[in-house]
Amino acid sequence: MNKYLKLLASLIIPFVLLSSCGTSTQIVGSWQKSEIKTLNYQRVLVAALTNNINAQQKVEEELSMILSRPGVVVTKSIDAFPPNLNSKTSKDKEALLRKLRRFNSDIIVTNTVVDKKVSQNYSGGGYGPWGWGNRWGMGMYGGWGGGFYDNGFSSLDKDYYLETNVFNSKSGELIWSVQSRTHNPSSLNKFIEGYAKVIAQKMIEDGVIKQF
Repeated sequence: MNKYLKLLASLIIPFVLLSSCGTSTQIVGSWQKSEIKTLNYQRVLVAALTNNINAQQKVEEELSMILSRPGVVVTKSIDAFPPNLNSKTSKDKEALLRKLRRFNSDIIVTNTVVDKKVSQNYSGGGYGPWGWGNRWGMGMYGGWGGGFYDNGFSSLDKDYYLETNVFNSKSGELIWSVQSRTHNPSSLNKFIEGYAKVIAQKMIEDGVIKQF
């Protein structure tokens, strides 16, 4: 009986571990103009530079919530400009920023995905002499013609790298920038909500916005 219990445990534990690993977002780099402390602004334009309309709406909504204060008007670019503003045919980011700068605002807050990395990991469940033979999830048997049963599994890890910038609308000068990494997001909404919380905390820590 113990043999079957051990087999069952070896099958269940990996899936428990996988399900317990939630989405995590962390700051991996930041820069701030030295003389800038807390920003004074009344008009803000937020822009998610993406072709995914659903992602754009969600990101701009979350950023708007972060930046909203009494007496502050926050405008989402998806409301101010037609949806094809960020179409794939417009590759010139400088031209895009010039369009954003023409909008009547004090600061522009942009967000974009700068990189995505996918890696495959394999975890073998066997302890026999051929446990190493089953690589990269290519089957459930050991390397020597099925001589050893392996309860291993393969998984894909996805890392998304985002950049959030704050520009002076009048001069076009970059005044604050943060790069973040999100590991294995479980859904678009949770991904963006987790990202927004981390960005908000970093803005408060750097004095870009005040705790409200």
